[in-house]
Amino acid sequence: MSRFNFPGTSGALLVALVLLPAFTLAQTPALPATGESVLLDPMTVTGTRTPRSLTDSVVKTDVFTAAEIESRGGVTLADSLRLMPSVRFENDCQNCGLNQIQLLGLSTDYTAILFDGAPLYPGLAKVYGASLFPAIFIDRIEVVKGSSSVLYGPEAIAGVVNLITEPPTAPVTRFTSTLEFLADDALSREATFRVSRPAASGKTAVTVYGLFTERDAIDLTTDGFTELSEFNNTVVGVQVFHRPTETGTLKTTYQYLDQGQRGGDQLNLPKEQSRVAESVQHQIHTLGLDWRQEITPDLSYEMKGAYTRMHRDSFYGARSDYEYTAFQEAGNPAFADEDNPTAPESAALEAFAADAANQAAIDSVGRRVVGDTLNEVFFIDGSVRRALGEHELVGGIQARQEKLTDSRPNDPSISDSSDQFSTYGVFIQDIWSVTRDFEFVPGLRADQHENVDGTVYSPRLALRYEPVKDFILRTSYAAGFNAPGVFNEDAHIGGTIKLRNAAGLTEESADTYSFGVEWYPAAFKRTFGLTSTIYYTQIADTFDIDDSGTNTGDPDIWERVNGPESTVFVWENGFNWILADGLKLETSLSYIQARFDTPISRVTGLTTDEYIKRPEWTGLVALTYRTGAWETFASLNYTGTMLAVGEDSDRFRRTEAFQEVDLGVTYAFHIGKSTTRWKAGIGMKNVFDSYQDDLDNSGEDRDPSYVYGPTRPRSIYLTLGAEF
Repeated sequence: MSRFNFPGTSGALLVALVLLPAFTLAQTPALPATGESVLLDPMTVTGTRTPRSLTDSVVKTDVFTAAEIESRGGVTLADSLRLMPSVRFENDCQNCGLNQIQLLGLSTDYTAILFDGAPLYPGLAKVYGASLFPAIFIDRIEVVKGSSSVLYGPEAIAGVVNLITEPPTAPVTRFTSTLEFLADDALSREATFRVSRPAASGKTAVTVYGLFTERDAIDLTTDGFTELSEFNNTVVGVQVFHRPTETGTLKTTYQYLDQGQRGGDQLNLPKEQSRVAESVQHQIHTLGLDWRQEITPDLSYEMKGAYTRMHRDSFYGARSDYEYTAFQEAGNPAFADEDNPTAPESAALEAFAADAANQAAIDSVGRRVVGDTLNEVFFIDGSVRRALGEHELVGGIQARQEKLTDSRPNDPSISDSSDQFSTYGVFIQDIWSVTRDFEFVPGLRADQHENVDGTVYSPRLALRYEPVKDFILRTSYAAGFNAPGVFNEDAHIGGTIKLRNAAGLTEESADTYSFGVEWYPAAFKRTFGLTSTIYYTQIADTFDIDDSGTNTGDPDIWERVNGPESTVFVWENGFNWILADGLKLETSLSYIQARFDTPISRVTGLTTDEYIKRPEWTGLVALTYRTGAWETFASLNYTGTMLAVGEDSDRFRRTEAFQEVDLGVTYAFHIGKSTTRWKAGIGMKNVFDSYQDDLDNSGEDRDPSYVYGPTRPRSIYLTLGAEF
């Protein structure tokens, strides 16, 4: 396959959407001045921890506002990620709904997810996190790609996703309700609300928000087992801003999340009675405090603290396993070969499992699979900003402690396990404005991590140069690291696996180099912008799981080991164009090549250095049109070919490309003389049902991890909302 292969049909679809606005303008009169007329330049803080406009920021940052997310029907972080170049969200399991974020071709483990700059979401939460975290309470999402450990510590190898809130400036009450019609006659029901009230004095503001989601399970192959798990999520939160002085602001945030999902078969039965059941239930409490004060225009400081408490009930089990265990515990001999029993052995087990007198014993074995996990994170951060002539210095300290306890309350044969670690970091950064058009940003961080020997140093150098107005060059080098954490999802499948770190295990480390160009041609008067950025990341000592039992002497004890090194090359390209007032075109096209330095044996007949499920090409074309009370949206999300592997089913394939086309329209109106602004909408996601065509339909024995491509098949949705 050619390195830069781009299928013709997908290219044609992209070109068609690009040319559509030109055709529209040729056929219709000039649009009324009701929408966006120039490309916006919002403020950003994530790249350097200092407020800078998007084009002035030395570190390239992608910003997506709440209005942009809402116009595309998004309410969670997963919805928002669809707007971002070279970022993917994907499902990894038909049974349990395991998902991950891919940023710069790397998984969620390499991405720091922040809430107002604080890492509130522990490793356990990130396993299913992108579909859990609501976006309804945020004002914008900022994404910095590439190693960012200098400011944010461990995990920030692929980059940082920062959910940012701002105090409300006017009273507002808003709610929306969405009904979505899915495949297999399934429904998804969603409702959100947000109430904001600033005090008359201007010193205090309160925002209360909530999200409710309930989605039916979907069985696309009609084998009785789910492809998309049953899902429910309830979120409520409150945020209080208080300004006791003219220069100081205290922000207090509390959020409660209650989420559950279950997949497999026979969802109406207790989990232990289904042939296959995988389910998780999360309760997450988060509390954050943030104090900011400006002592003088050149001197300010910030102190923040955060706490997250996450409790999770889990169940991963198959009825056939309980039957065999109960069969043995009843005094029957073990099979000579459990994976290939003889006919008499199989017949004896089938007779045992079919006997009504044995069902209670089988159920009892199944209930032992229930897992109980508690994950807590404590975080504090203090930083100072000082402007000194051409220099703007930022320095600070951070401390984070994470604790995890895990148990099988119904299985006395499995002892409880626990782990905890602390990280202490100190950093300093200098934004040096050498000239008006040239800025240089060196930075350095030192971390002490309990799971890592010695001190980890993370430097960064970034440059921004604007040789002519609105033609911006950026380049940077940054180091990042990832320390051994306390949780790995693979360790819970089956309920008996223990995971430990191998002797001499070292941290993962990464070096990211980037170079980018941003151009706003003067002739277009800020209605047209082009970007092109290259990221090159080298990762050493990648974490891997050795499940052979060779080193541990027990196949039920796994080891986290250092695996091969790898490199990831990403080339992002995009342009935004305000074709007319209210008519905006956004496009992006990204090439990703992710390779291990040493080929890995995956399944029979496949030894490769290629990352699994990493499409080489991804692209997005989005067209929005706002005029009067109407707003329409059309997009094409392109996912190129990739290598998909089913390790349990021992198969692999080079997938086809996918083209997800979404369409939507909303209409705003008033009823009578009421000031309440209503908004009704209708839309279709994945119009052409571009979805995986070889899902495993072998029932109880299927490989549920053999999943790739778009996360959901075609659906139609209706929305109704109001604001007053």
